[in-house]
Amino acid sequence: MNQLKTVKKSISARLSKSQKEKLKQVVPFLGLPITKVQVAKHKLNNLGFVSRGLQELEDLYNNAKRANFKQYAAFELALWHMNQYTQEDAQKALDYLEVHLSGEENEEKVRRGSILAIEAMNLLGAHSNARNTADLLLKKTEHADVYFARANSEEEVSSRVAWINKVFKQYHLLEIRLDDKKVETLTPYDGLKTKVKKEIVNNEALHENKVTVLMPVYEAENQIHTALQSIQAQTWTNLEIIVIDDHSQDKTVETVKKYAEKDERIRVLQAPKNGGPYVARNIALKEATGKFITINDADDWSHPEKIEKQVKHLLEHAEVMGNMSEQARMFDDLSFFRRGRPGEYIFKNMSSFMFRREEVLAKLGHWDPVRFAADSEFIFRVKNVFGELSVVELETGPLSFQRHSKSSLTGSEAFGLPNYKMGARREYEMAHDHHHKYADDLYYDFPQEERPFAVPEPMLPEKELKENGFRTFDKLYAADFRQETALSEDFLEKLKAEAHKKIGFVQFYRYEESPFTDVHHKYRKMINDGTAEMIVYGEKVKTPEMVFTDPQSLLEEQKYVPEIKAEQVTIADAGLKPEQQQRITGNAGKFTNGDISWI
Repeated sequence: MNQLKTVKKSISARLSKSQKEKLKQVVPFLGLPITKVQVAKHKLNNLGFVSRGLQELEDLYNNAKRANFKQYAAFELALWHMNQYTQEDAQKALDYLEVHLSGEENEEKVRRGSILAIEAMNLLGAHSNARNTADLLLKKTEHADVYFARANSEEEVSSRVAWINKVFKQYHLLEIRLDDKKVETLTPYDGLKTKVKKEIVNNEALHENKVTVLMPVYEAENQIHTALQSIQAQTWTNLEIIVIDDHSQDKTVETVKKYAEKDERIRVLQAPKNGGPYVARNIALKEATGKFITINDADDWSHPEKIEKQVKHLLEHAEVMGNMSEQARMFDDLSFFRRGRPGEYIFKNMSSFMFRREEVLAKLGHWDPVRFAADSEFIFRVKNVFGELSVVELETGPLSFQRHSKSSLTGSEAFGLPNYKMGARREYEMAHDHHHKYADDLYYDFPQEERPFAVPEPMLPEKELKENGFRTFDKLYAADFRQETALSEDFLEKLKAEAHKKIGFVQFYRYEESPFTDVHHKYRKMINDGTAEMIVYGEKVKTPEMVFTDPQSLLEEQKYVPEIKAEQVTIADAGLKPEQQQRITGNAGKFTNGDISWI
């Protein structure tokens, strides 16, 4: 890591999440060319202004007067096109990357841009060109991400292994090989194992410091073997492995019990009903006895030295409450998935978070029992209570390969994490940030008698009964709830009179406002006290009446809105121009087959 990057990371580590958010608030008003690109990118990705946001990025690129600004905009456009994963977009990305890389001397920018170019070539079937580009880049920088890009350019699995091992060698980790029998009967991913066994850790520290590994599983009878065997093979052998089944209907439990019969470190627990991975974790957490706690998901292969590396760091740094190692996403054929990241494959693994059990549980209790996204919330609480420097992101190299399937590229479009927060995940982040700011206590008990703050329905352990996938509301209010004036006094009075009704809020963003602000405290409070529910992208709802109280939030088409069937739509008149009213009426028509009226 160069000196400048080290300084930046050090400064970032010392800033709290709220301080970082405050910096974001001023970004749109700086007026600097690069900040304009960042704002446009955030509107495009996080807020879902696909058409207008992309057009703004293209305008910034086309109108750029300075070469470095044009190169910066070119990279962001290339990244967006590469994240579409089509051949047409790959070709467009290459055109932008040619501009981005022209005359560029910054090593990191060249590396990230070249990795995207290599990926584009592979997507277009130009594997030879991709290999040549990677080889030229490796002469300048033997970076781990470049080795993985080079591995992706190989068409034979055995050739990929050689490049992967260059990364392990770089980080002084045991190299891997493939179990031919497993490759033949299963997949190359399932055949991963180390070439030689490192001498097992056997000292006083090992015997005094047991690690509990929690492994939540759901219908994983086929995948569980690889994950569980990788934990059994850890060089840190003083383990308590608790596998908690989330009410599977297949043979997952029977499969794990066979392992438990042969390895006394393994325990099997069963959730009484399906509640999601964090409910399962919490059930297991109550049974844990290790000094340290960590997670291994059922679809993750872990390097044998993973736990050893993290434990040793915690033993050497008593002031640190928890740490994370690094990972990469891998397909069954040992190729790597970038998952929207800007020209990199290796990144921090939040599910690897290892923490001191007694100290952390005494202050924080359990994970938030939602269906997804609670890793980051838990880590933010640790930082809130123990300080920003209490959590360390270790530069370990990839100690986990998270299994990724081709179908999952689009399978979780609404609730997935494509390297930016949107929809339910963005709403959850805003909600927990608000709670962390105003709550007197960040301790979460389990089971919860009541939630500490409201979350979108798809995140709850217990799902609401639906009719053909649709939830029903008495009334929906749609506005940009980041604005204090989203609901006028008249509408607020109506809400008081509708206290007996089931009310939903739908977030529509104003394009011209800062993309970094959160839902206003006034409306967050109403959501938390049950006055209304925030409905998010990926949900389906129907209602007799939908009211747009903030018509300006309907001026631009945006992707991240729920599927809504309203019998009628009412729009509050805000003195807009006729052409604006016409556009707003057209956009509102997507949510109803009934009448649209202005009031």
